[in-house]
Amino acid sequence: MRGDPTRPTLILLHGGGAASRTWKHQFSGLADRFHLVAPDLPGFGRSPGAVSIGGSAAAVGTLVDRYAPVHLCGFSMGAFVAARLAAERPEAITRLVLCAADIKPADSERRQMRFFRSRRGWWFMKAVSDLPARSALLEMVNEVERVDLTDVLPHIQAPTLVLCGRRDRACLADVRPIADLLPNATAVVVPHTGHMLPVTRAKAFNAIVSGFLAGTGEFDDPRGSMSQ
Repeated sequence: MRGDPTRPTLILLHGGGAASRTWKHQFSGLADRFHLVAPDLPGFGRSPGAVSIGGSAAAVGTLVDRYAPVHLCGFSMGAFVAARLAAERPEAITRLVLCAADIKPADSERRQMRFFRSRRGWWFMKAVSDLPARSALLEMVNEVERVDLTDVLPHIQAPTLVLCGRRDRACLADVRPIADLLPNATAVVVPHTGHMLPVTRAKAFNAIVSGFLAGTGEFDDPRGSMSQ
């Protein structure tokens, strides 16, 4: 946790690689405005258990109940968890950020899944992720492969920011379809970056997310223009 507990709580959900350390630039860049809660999802880092979208939603749900109402931000796999929670607990989520998300990964991320299922894929993930073993990687791939947000997104009531890097080949095509399925969405595409937007363009990410959560409608990118 970072920041003053009397400030609005922002729960940050990491993707399928690094666990809560994904958010180190947000810890330093957003803690003056929010009370930040960034758990390791089950199966990652210091959190025991199997890698599971449903298990992650249940675990994060306890945090949502503890701090509600909250802002919720999910990155990549974390976005699937965040979308599910926002649909199931609309009264507890004030604003939602879905970063680097796609509707049906089995279609848009087929090549990545084949790579991660290969032995070579595990050695790559071992170097960059907080997964403990190849079996956990396979659990993650299987879970992500089953995701389909088509019937989830229309049930989300919270104002939602759909955020993506322009060079994110897997997720860029789904930015507009995701926004169209949401009742109240703003879509922002950040240039000159790919899938790891919160890490590689942390200042831009922090500025955009802060503006959206403040409800100002201002999404200032300190390093260039972006499309909405």
